[in-house]
Amino acid sequence: MRAFVAVDISLEARRTLAAAVESLQNEGVAGVRWVRPSGVHVTLKFLGEIDPGLRDGMLDALRRAAEGRSPFRLGLAGLGAFPRPEAARVIWAGLDGDVDQLQGLQRDVDREVSQVAGVRPHKRPFAPHLTLGRVRDNVSSTQRRVIGDALLGFSLASTPSWPVTEVHLIRSTLTPDGSVYDVLGTCKLMP
Repeated sequence: MRAFVAVDISLEARRTLAAAVESLQNEGVAGVRWVRPSGVHVTLKFLGEIDPGLRDGMLDALRRAAEGRSPFRLGLAGLGAFPRPEAARVIWAGLDGDVDQLQGLQRDVDREVSQVAGVRPHKRPFAPHLTLGRVRDNVSSTQRRVIGDALLGFSLASTPSWPVTEVHLIRSTLTPDGSVYDVLGTCKLMP
């Protein structure tokens, strides 16, 4: 099964991001495969294809990573793109709030889950973000500049922060209509 570990966002944040995507589309941003609002989440560890028999061990690893961690709060913090707006490949929303706690949780999840899944820990520093869309490979450099200009001039609506209280192990099934996500298990953050 294809799986990853993530924390969720609030319904209000989803609505704000859906409105932002609609606004970008109205401004001429094209050539992007947008993530459905229901599929937006903060990925802590992408696992790729793993053995379904590892599910229980993965949940134990998540419990160890969550142990001793208090719930914390996150909020939305503007839009951007990887690697940079004028050469966009991934369009994202940034996060603010208790980002240090999120980064600590991600480090522990990466360490614990990597051992169980038999995958390597992340080499790159964790960049907390919410993926909103992926720019298609055949998009011209001119259109990428249009995307970059739209992102640089965009002001994300103010949205209240939300509590992060759980970590999820999620299965991702690829379909012609996009990814379908199923929560395989959840671990609560508990001090």
